[in-house]
Amino acid sequence: MLSCTVLTPSAQDSPEHVHDRSPVIIPPDMYADWLDPGTTDKPDVQQLLDAVPEPVLTPRVVSTRVNSVRNNGPEQLEPAPNQ
Repeated sequence: MLSCTVLTPSAQDSPEHVHDRSPVIIPPDMYADWLDPGTTDKPDVQQLLDAVPEPVLTPRVVSTRVNSVRNNGPEQLEPAPNQ
């Protein structure tokens, strides 16, 4: 079975004023540890989560077009025009 889970702890730093949660972003050098199917004990999983560094995110205002799943493409990442 394929599945996906988005972990969202309390936001820190820059995204906090936008939303109170922020996604866990796994750095490439932790992929193998993160994807190890043998890591199942709660303390081991917690240790792994604690080792993930705080993300460095840069918030920006984007168009309201991002609010619809009908809109999809790289232009969604463009900053919103000045209003």
